[in-house]
Amino acid sequence: MNGAAQDVSLAGIDGVRPASARPASTIQPHAALLAFERPGLRIVHAGGNTLALLGVRPEELLGETAAYVLSPDHVARLRALAEPGRMPPRPLLVFSIGSTACPPLDAVAYGSGGLLVLEIETRLEPDPEDAVALVQAMMRPVQCAPTTQAVCEAIVTELRAATGFDRVMLYRFLADGSGAVVAEAAGDGIDSFLGLHYPQGDIPKPSIVAHRPSQVRLIADASYAQAPILSATDEQLDLSQSAMRSAAPGHIDYLARMGVAASMSRSIVLQGQIWGLVACHHHTPRYLPHRLRAACDLFADTAVAELNTKVATEDFGARLLATNVHEELVTRMAQANDLAEGLIWTNPNLLDFIPAGGVGLWVDGTFSGLGAAPEPAQVQALVAWLNDTAHDGVFHTDCLPVLYPPAEAFADVASGILAVSISRTPHDYVLWFRPEVVRTVTWAAKPQRPANSLVQTAHPKFEAWQESVRLHAMPWRAVDLEAAQRLRLSLLEVVLQRMDQMARQREIARRRQEEVTQELDRRLVQAQVATRAYQQESERRAVVEEELSQVLRRTVADQEAERQRIARELHDTLGQSLTLLQLGLDGISRQRQPDEDLQQRVAALKSLAIDLGQQVHQLAWEIRPTVLDDLGLQTAIRNLLETWSERSSLSFELHLTLADRRLPPAIETTLYRVLQEALTNVVRHAEATRVGVILGIKEDHVTMIIEDDGRGFGCDDDNPNGTATRHFGLLGMRERLALVDGSLEVESAPGRGTTLYVRTPL
Repeated sequence: MNGAAQDVSLAGIDGVRPASARPASTIQPHAALLAFERPGLRIVHAGGNTLALLGVRPEELLGETAAYVLSPDHVARLRALAEPGRMPPRPLLVFSIGSTACPPLDAVAYGSGGLLVLEIETRLEPDPEDAVALVQAMMRPVQCAPTTQAVCEAIVTELRAATGFDRVMLYRFLADGSGAVVAEAAGDGIDSFLGLHYPQGDIPKPSIVAHRPSQVRLIADASYAQAPILSATDEQLDLSQSAMRSAAPGHIDYLARMGVAASMSRSIVLQGQIWGLVACHHHTPRYLPHRLRAACDLFADTAVAELNTKVATEDFGARLLATNVHEELVTRMAQANDLAEGLIWTNPNLLDFIPAGGVGLWVDGTFSGLGAAPEPAQVQALVAWLNDTAHDGVFHTDCLPVLYPPAEAFADVASGILAVSISRTPHDYVLWFRPEVVRTVTWAAKPQRPANSLVQTAHPKFEAWQESVRLHAMPWRAVDLEAAQRLRLSLLEVVLQRMDQMARQREIARRRQEEVTQELDRRLVQAQVATRAYQQESERRAVVEEELSQVLRRTVADQEAERQRIARELHDTLGQSLTLLQLGLDGISRQRQPDEDLQQRVAALKSLAIDLGQQVHQLAWEIRPTVLDDLGLQTAIRNLLETWSERSSLSFELHLTLADRRLPPAIETTLYRVLQEALTNVVRHAEATRVGVILGIKEDHVTMIIEDDGRGFGCDDDNPNGTATRHFGLLGMRERLALVDGSLEVESAPGRGTTLYVRTPL
């Protein structure tokens, strides 16, 4: 080092660089960086605190060789590393520079494109006595951890014990790009960040992780000023392997706002994807030596491998369970006639295949569900939206109301959906539903949210921000999506097989249909011929029935008119003649001398004339009661019941509500004749003691009820002759009522009397 004294202060670099040098990048100011061209080891990049560590300003080093600042032994070591195929892919401690007066310097080399890069830093903290033994001791708790979470907790515990940082945290990157602290080890009096969420962008993810190994990154003093790296070439310097490169200014500012003076981080990459990040924080600057950082790097590599094993084991268990259920479902689907029968209504079912709150099948416009699921109409609208939106075979989201606002109405059962399309047109689906999980998320910094965000931010408490997250469900795992893809393929195979089978069945059905159609056509022709014949017969019958009805109406009308005429003649002519005869006989008996024999004869003639008059009156009344025409139906019914009461042992109960209202003559005559026939049947056949008659009128019809307590009748009546006679009388009543569009209903049973319900429209 040409006898230059070491300056271990972390002050910035003074001096002016030559005009030919330009800054290529920056590193942390406590270290120095030299980049050599091969094979001559000419310095083409130089920067950092070279003045304090090597005694030469960066601009003075450009163009010089390694021998300008390094001893021959160190140069020889670098020349060996610069040979083709020997440059270290990751930082390697190649030598140390030490003296009794100053702390030793550690020189770390690595390859960067075609250049050999050497980073030099002061060893301000002691190296571990045995780095390998340290890593082995750190790995024991990790290897004994039973679960993924236990592995994370063991990692942070062992890292803090080995490094002495105030706080060691493990972030887990979430599906939305944010991060959450899932494990933490912190000293006494240190605020806990366990459970805090960090918005996307707050946690710097390595830009390239898929094809480059991760390593520990140290920020020794977050308050530093960046030290520039000067370049004498247009070739860019790749610092992706540098442990001393500067962090982004935004990240430095972020650490300052968190009150962090020193930070060390290491990304966790599982299966080529960034999975998490380990972050170590300290309240004062920390300058961890390279050997300790390398031990932490080795520990991280081994711990990540263990973590990967645990994650893979848990995923394998889930996949194995899904595979077993999948095989059972496929076997059952091949045998079941209905998809719902094979997938939902038996065990195991689709809820055993992928965990969810509910599951359903939308097939041919019909929804079959199990567990908590939306209503069929809501599912129908959701399927229509999926048909327009989802173009892949498997669609999933854990925040359906954000993408499909109508889903907010059923967010309690379906804030998350996993939809598997099992057809093309029309779209049929298998749908899993997960309910809303309302949770409070505590952020380490206020996240930036769009104006229409469904996340409600509460007032901050110190540096933490709490948010109530709604309309979100538990996210779907990669294992769930893989299982859904496998199920879709199996369902498509089953559906295709069934479609082939249905096509064959449709062809058979088509042929049968043609045969049936031909037979139906033949029978249809026969039916049409029969229908035309029946129609013609019905028309002829209707004409005959109408003519017969008119004849019956005229006959009844003529009968009633003739009855009325005869009754009038009997009452007016013959009745008057008999009355005159009685008067003449009375006169003869008064004028002639008393002759006992003659008086007896005259008395006999008078008695005969009186009886004959009564009989003529009774005959005229029976033929056509004049009171029906003169005083109306109610008076005629009262007289009829009084007559029957005198002639028989029946007691009558009469309830009339017509008041003084007169009905059309045809209706009055019909009701009177029906009552006459009914009373005749009761007296002749019913063996009744009581008869009730109710006559009432409503707006558009008249009702008459005739009820007796007699023997009744039925199909097993023991008096077939009497029953036939009564039935013949009922037939006559119906025919007479039909002439005025009336109706008759009969209720009767042996031993329970008979009730007639008569109804005629007005």
